[in-house]
Amino acid sequence: MPGISLRGLCMVACLSLSAAVFAEETQKSANQLFEDISVQAGIKQEDGNGGVCFADLNNDGRPDAIINGGKIFLNEGGKRFARIQVDSMLTPDDKANPPVPGHGTAVGDVNNDGNLDFFATFLIDLANKDFKDHGRRNELWLGDGKGGFVLRKDTGLSTDPQTTITACFFDYDGDGNLDLFVGNWFVKPWQGWEAMVSPLYRGHGDGTFEDVTEKAGLLGEAEAGKRASRKPVFCAAHTDWNNDGFQDLLIGTYAGKWNALWRNNGDGTFTDAGRETGFDCDIHGRTYVFGSADSPYGNTCTFEAAVADYDCDGDMDCYQATIRHWDNRVYDPSMMLVNKGKDAGFAFRRELLLVPRPAPQINAENWGDLHAGWLDADNDGWQDLVVASSDYPDEQVLKLFRQIPDGSGAFEDWTPRLGFRWVNASNISFADFDRDGATDIMVSRNHMRLTPEQVKAYPLETGLFRNLECRRSGNGFLNIRLKGQALGARVTVVTGNHRQIREVYGCLGIGSHRDDSDCRFGIGAARIADRVEVRWPDRPNTVQTFEKVEPNRFYVLSKGGKLEEVKQ
Repeated sequence: MPGISLRGLCMVACLSLSAAVFAEETQKSANQLFEDISVQAGIKQEDGNGGVCFADLNNDGRPDAIINGGKIFLNEGGKRFARIQVDSMLTPDDKANPPVPGHGTAVGDVNNDGNLDFFATFLIDLANKDFKDHGRRNELWLGDGKGGFVLRKDTGLSTDPQTTITACFFDYDGDGNLDLFVGNWFVKPWQGWEAMVSPLYRGHGDGTFEDVTEKAGLLGEAEAGKRASRKPVFCAAHTDWNNDGFQDLLIGTYAGKWNALWRNNGDGTFTDAGRETGFDCDIHGRTYVFGSADSPYGNTCTFEAAVADYDCDGDMDCYQATIRHWDNRVYDPSMMLVNKGKDAGFAFRRELLLVPRPAPQINAENWGDLHAGWLDADNDGWQDLVVASSDYPDEQVLKLFRQIPDGSGAFEDWTPRLGFRWVNASNISFADFDRDGATDIMVSRNHMRLTPEQVKAYPLETGLFRNLECRRSGNGFLNIRLKGQALGARVTVVTGNHRQIREVYGCLGIGSHRDDSDCRFGIGAARIADRVEVRWPDRPNTVQTFEKVEPNRFYVLSKGGKLEEVKQ
């Protein structure tokens, strides 16, 4: 080329390469769904292995965090968290040893004072000779509305050592007082198949409870191997599965036992509808226990029953997140349970292929799905699915599956667009941390079955990821917070011909991870919400309806009151 030296050609080439790299990075940034704000939020080094959950602990309208079963972090203006030390939560010998974290956390206002309280669970395995008993048992902590908590001892809840995995607050009888289900595992883990009683406690509304397990029909038979046997519970969730106004209880079990769908009969009792609905059984109708494909013990290792009306047809569906070990191939992998509605008795259709599942890198039989949850990542009006996978050394990660917004119920894999790669994801919880109308993600990690090299590379820490996509898309939102006792309330938003449902939950899955309790709706390009309907969890299900609600706003509602806008 005349007039251009070799040096000039090199400079042109370098500039062209730099421009290409810049363009690639710009495009990557433009496609990135979330950004990592863990460091600036002040939680990067926090051990989230014991669970993560969002809850407004100081009544300022912003979601705070409970990490590792008892570490309290208050949200400071949507910019960062401030750690609040609650000295009474430490073990008596905390000067010599680190504080003992709870295994899980269930959150709710148990004494109706307007402040959130929490129930901390502890897995106590006294049958294991290697278990070091720290002396703590399941505990109820009453909140003061400022981020502080006091241990309540005279509760009526059992203080016996239990193999507690999860717990769930909900109002099963609609009296306005929160009740508590405690999910226990085996009596002697891995030394026998008999499961502990998983008790149901009826709340009195003053922080005390009574055991109604037998009266409610949840006691179960002590002998293992029957459908009526006590279940080794690993996850618990509540929802109005059959649209009758009563909160039902969904139970996932571990080690090949049948799952249970406890139908709320409305008279203080429950009946297991798992078999008739297909909730308890795998896709082939098989049963399984370790070592035998012919055993009558059950079907699966369910760590999560994530409920949502994902297809917007008016009834609650469920994604069962399941660990499938390489040597347990009769187990089903994770899958969607699509509610077939009233005409089909609200039975489920199991769909394996709705959610595209890339195989793990090493062994295609290993699916270590621990948690799953729903959020509308781009506010297009269709809920998307997040799955946290772990427990294997083949670098299983947090995954996001976007629901294709065409009403087909199908999903596409958006994991490459997340903007981060979180290996061995454990608990996940969602909230609008910075109150911008977009749902953010908090996630923890565990070290189960990792190699020493991986343990070093991926420390036990908590991640917080801020949503970028909603602002980029320009899609609108509607945020509604219900005041007072609202667990089990159902909020419906109608925009044109599109109808969405959210329910207010007290806990989610194993370890009782928890999203914030706001009902958040993406509404796409809609300029108005034609109708907002709120069904309260009281008797007889008080319903309030509001017409022509302005979008891109935050609202609060007390039962019987007006829908009031709250400035952020």
